[in-house]
Amino acid sequence: MLDRITLVPSDPSDLGQSAQSLLAQQKQSWEMLARGYGTLDSVQTRSIQLDDMTIKLQFNPGRMTSSAAKVDAKSIAERQCFLCPGNLPAEQRGLLFQQDYVVLCNPFPIFPEHFTIPHKKHVPQQIGTSFGAMLDLARALRSRYTVFYNGPKCGASAPDHLHFQAGNKAFMIVENEYSALKSAHGRPVGALSGVEAVAVAHPLRPFIGLESSDRDGLIRAFSAYERAFREVNHSSDEPLMNILAGYSREAWRIIIFPRAKHRPAFFFAEGDAKKLLSPASVDIGGVCITPVERDFHRITGDHLREMFSECCLSPGQFSELAASLKSTFQ
Repeated sequence: MLDRITLVPSDPSDLGQSAQSLLAQQKQSWEMLARGYGTLDSVQTRSIQLDDMTIKLQFNPGRMTSSAAKVDAKSIAERQCFLCPGNLPAEQRGLLFQQDYVVLCNPFPIFPEHFTIPHKKHVPQQIGTSFGAMLDLARALRSRYTVFYNGPKCGASAPDHLHFQAGNKAFMIVENEYSALKSAHGRPVGALSGVEAVAVAHPLRPFIGLESSDRDGLIRAFSAYERAFREVNHSSDEPLMNILAGYSREAWRIIIFPRAKHRPAFFFAEGDAKKLLSPASVDIGGVCITPVERDFHRITGDHLREMFSECCLSPGQFSELAASLKSTFQ
């Protein structure tokens, strides 16, 4: 596979344009990808207003495999890793980034332009040592795309293989609502190395925002966030989280959604009570993916409140995290 990565030229000054060109080529040469985008053309959407948040539901049957993925240790051990270079489809091509990552077209798209960006090596999904690479990707893809990370227990269907994803800017509704939510619910956490940090204590979907033009400062601030969350959890494991990273006007904006759990109770229910909604970055970011049409029509605002209340931190938990982060910054 690695020899096929170099066949598609990449413009280092605008990886976003190169990725768009790759997608156009792959739609012509890779039937599986073309079918995936054909399915995307027929998705249905509808919006639900939750207080000052807008949530869009997307009925997307092409996402069934990802939404229902088994991510327990036994299931992971029994399947081939679909992100390892030797297991990729023969028709797939990619763009090499920083010698370690490969930009690949996602054959099961949510976005009009959707990419998966795995590490070349089979290393665990872990953000602590790869946050700098995420910042670099966001800057390199800045012309078109937002980069996002799903934690190994927060929506990643390959928790055993480090990877990011990228999709069209402003597709996730929280990107457009960020300033209003920050103004209504945000409280400054403090400044560290020129990084503006804010705790947005929304009652349903709280998040931490980091903004700066200083790459090293953002890495230090993120490390402080991880330490603070571990202290709150009393655990050395990677805290549950989803992360969005965008770059514009020579600065990054990072949105971190701290999580309480992976999936809501109704995901595991039986019969009519079951709803196949497994929230990852895109869902928490405001576009909830439902691969089952019946779920798309019957999910209500109350179901979404239930999902956010279970999967995101409670107001008390988030307040404790914000206080811990402020202390860590100081």
